[in-house]
Amino acid sequence: MDEVQTGILWLTDPQRDFLAHLLTLTIQQQLKPERSYERIAEALEDIAADGLVSMRADDENVWVLVCGESIVHAARDWLEWMTPRWVASQGN
Repeated sequence: MDEVQTGILWLTDPQRDFLAHLLTLTIQQQLKPERSYERIAEALEDIAADGLVSMRADDENVWVLVCGESIVHAARDWLEWMTPRWVASQGN
């Protein structure tokens, strides 16, 4: 999501990764039949390269949009609190 890196500068790389993870999980749970996490992540990379994945933010929230539709919403304080816990869980 290269476009994202220039759009919301306060986000850390781990926060961006966590939001991408949440985006992938959210889409995966909605697909019937279910697709693999890897397959969805690859598809998202492709559409992000076409500029169809973006982020928006205000003082309290951040949204991840796909084709202009909000898919993931996170409060900034929750994102700051949850990201280190998610990163720590990745080592397990």
